[in-house]
Amino acid sequence: MLYLKYQFVIYALDMNPQYVNILVTMPRLKDNNMAYREHTQTILKDSNKTVQNFEFDLNASIEHIAHWLPAQGPIKDFIHHNTLHAVQHHPFHEGVAVAAKIFGARSYLPLEDYQQMHQQGRIKNAAIDWAIEHSGYPQQQHEKLRKTLFERDDTGHYPPVSLANHGIRNAWLTRLEVDLNALVHPVLFRLLGNFLDQGISRWSLPKNGEHFWDCVLRLAQNSLLPLYPLNEPEVSELLSENPDHVIKACLKKIVGDEQLYEQYLLEMLLAHPGWAGMVHVIEHSPKSLLARREISLKEMIAVELAIELAFLHKKRGLHFAGITAFPHSDDTPLLKAGALKPKIPLHLKVWHEAMEWSLHSELLLALKPKTTLTAVPNPAMKPLPEAQALFCIDDRECSLRRHLEESNPAIETLGAAGFFGIDFLYQGLDDAYPVAQCPNIIVPKHLIKEASSKPNDKAKSGNRAHMHFTAHSMFRGWLYTQTLGIGYAVRMAWNVFRPGSKLPNIRTLSEVESHTHLHLLRESEEPTEDGYLLGFSFTEMADRVGGLLRNIGLTQHFAPLVVIVAHGSSSVNNPHFAAYDCGACSGKPGAPNARAFAWMANHKSVRAILHERGIEIPDDTRFIAALHNTSRDEITYFDNHLLEQHPAPGLPAFQQAMKKALQENAGERCRWFELGPQSQSSEEAHQHVIERASSIFEPRPEYNHSNNLYAIVGRRALTRDLFMDRRAFLHSYDPKTDAQGDIMARILSAIIPVCGGINLEYLFSRIDNSVYGAGTKLPHNVIGLLGVANGVEGDLRTGLPSQMIEVHQPARLLIVVEQTPAILDKTLAKLGALKEWLDNEWVRFVACHPENRELFLYSVNGWEKVKFADDSKTPQATLSEQIIVGQTETIPVHQFMRRQA
Repeated sequence: MLYLKYQFVIYALDMNPQYVNILVTMPRLKDNNMAYREHTQTILKDSNKTVQNFEFDLNASIEHIAHWLPAQGPIKDFIHHNTLHAVQHHPFHEGVAVAAKIFGARSYLPLEDYQQMHQQGRIKNAAIDWAIEHSGYPQQQHEKLRKTLFERDDTGHYPPVSLANHGIRNAWLTRLEVDLNALVHPVLFRLLGNFLDQGISRWSLPKNGEHFWDCVLRLAQNSLLPLYPLNEPEVSELLSENPDHVIKACLKKIVGDEQLYEQYLLEMLLAHPGWAGMVHVIEHSPKSLLARREISLKEMIAVELAIELAFLHKKRGLHFAGITAFPHSDDTPLLKAGALKPKIPLHLKVWHEAMEWSLHSELLLALKPKTTLTAVPNPAMKPLPEAQALFCIDDRECSLRRHLEESNPAIETLGAAGFFGIDFLYQGLDDAYPVAQCPNIIVPKHLIKEASSKPNDKAKSGNRAHMHFTAHSMFRGWLYTQTLGIGYAVRMAWNVFRPGSKLPNIRTLSEVESHTHLHLLRESEEPTEDGYLLGFSFTEMADRVGGLLRNIGLTQHFAPLVVIVAHGSSSVNNPHFAAYDCGACSGKPGAPNARAFAWMANHKSVRAILHERGIEIPDDTRFIAALHNTSRDEITYFDNHLLEQHPAPGLPAFQQAMKKALQENAGERCRWFELGPQSQSSEEAHQHVIERASSIFEPRPEYNHSNNLYAIVGRRALTRDLFMDRRAFLHSYDPKTDAQGDIMARILSAIIPVCGGINLEYLFSRIDNSVYGAGTKLPHNVIGLLGVANGVEGDLRTGLPSQMIEVHQPARLLIVVEQTPAILDKTLAKLGALKEWLDNEWVRFVACHPENRELFLYSVNGWEKVKFADDSKTPQATLSEQIIVGQTETIPVHQFMRRQA
């Protein structure tokens, strides 16, 4: 499957063998490292003290500065994470203020943006009152604070003074007119790109097992042509020493004062955070690369400092003056002088809190019952649904679930994390390597392989054959470029001007042929060469299937048909394609997980074990696996050959309802697209989204998680009457079966880092796309299948491109759970380090009482009852179409009158 994901880039290989358009990110590393936190606190405490007898500790300094680096890894995985994980131990507003001092990024939207939202009615006066009350500002000063909110701000658009832009290293440019970045980065980036290359280059730079330092040393000392500028005599002699010696020797000449060494190293790495972060990820997670490379942050720093020293020798001579020879200006931020002390702009903090509370309260108000609640009927007494559809919690499935229920109210929908509790490594027919199909926080122990059901049917490797990894000469490569490259260029031009609805060589990203099956049952306890178990035992299958069913509250009242709907996304020429797949499957389509769950849940041996554990699945209930292509709004049903043995009578009716729901869902999505159809024809809208996904020049095949805002854990009755504008992650949960909060703890352990990570990466990429985001994707090129850069020599871009966040409203995630505060207190005690997200308000957390729907907002000080103004009302409508007509902005939460009791 992995190589099939890359097949669409083959057309570019012959035209440019080094760069291809793909991007993916990985999760953060060591968020909760106590050594880093203690170090940061020491800096803050000693900010006004003179450090005596200071001795520079290189290893400790590298460990400290590494926490400021992005945790975005190689291309094969994409895991959303908190962009500012390094300051997550601070309260939210303090954390973003500290980060601003480091990175030089904005902490909030410009003041005029908030003021405009207030004029448009999207920020309510009641929300401003709430934000001022919770600001911690003295009561007698509230009116004065309110006035500052509406003053004009002529300087807010300037980036703050920061280490990245105004530190001590900046003296080379401002004092001596030596642009070290412009001189050093092209050399360093070429070395890193070629050393870490994962298959674009025809030749491998490192020898087997060779470290980056040894590789550079070999090139510098043994190459026929000199490795400029490391051929400079003084530096060439220095390279014979180890990296530790080189770093200290270079810092002594370049900086001079040991107290400034760590700051200089940090500033140097912040000048190219993408490459520095990539090296740090690879160092601590070597398996993140398919072709392993031996590299460390220390080795990269040693090489970079050596290149810096060489250029300084060439520009300023052997006896140039170091950094300490130039007195620092008063506004130069210094770590030793308390540069990390946060300075929070109070008026912007209040505006941001008011914006968020305006949006959050829309949902909370809609959750309050308009009439006295009636008792929830016993599940055994409810009418049996015609079918049940289990979706991923992904916010893009929120609207599809609504449309499916509208097309056939007898269908019940549920939500769970998209790996469906089945954690394993998966290797498809055409995959060279197995890949993880589970959240990155889980280390899978099982390997599942796809096999052909036809004895003489070999894997269809025609697509992979195009990648021709065979060795060839320089002349042959030139010949291929001049001949085949012309044909590929003509074909690409044709696809630009005449995009088709079909995706040749792309559909395999999310679809599996019916002639294959998964090798799920373990036949031997002998592990593979890599230590994995090949398949699951029946007990292990029952553990996973039963665990998920209990988590979502589906332990009885099974419909005759249960469809497990995974999701993935396919598009052409999309360098960020992996970000559109399932985050719970480490940035890959969840089709293998859906197939595995359905097969396990259908097996008699698994059902027998589940029956002993109190989960009785009727004999006539059939589980079917499917996959929703979120860009094309199409669905694929898997393993149809199994239906010949065990028919599912309700499947045709379900497929018809799903077809209509997909068309309506496409129509709802089209209101965001500038070139989308203006009519309300669902067929026309559906054709448009298919063409978008097939167009080679389309930078917005879909808006992915844009405007994600809510995560709701509870029964479907809580949200089935609500229109939430595709903004909610929905996880099923029955509060009556969780008296000790254990199930909720398991759910939140996934909801908080996964949904919270998605939300915060979108939030910060929207707040300052030039620093926290990747900028526009139009000039992006992939370097070595590692990440994207602007052009061919820029730093690797981290975060999300502007085309993914341009319509996003940057508000923190509101997690609403249907449970009592008393039980949730037990849950919070079991969350461990994840409780930090709630205590420091990186996400908001609200309890909704399952009996009376009273709402309580959590803070580190306890639970606060949510109150609303007497005149607060939720807009009402009858159908989704009435709400979205003519709307091109986010829509407030509505309540459907047709579903009220």
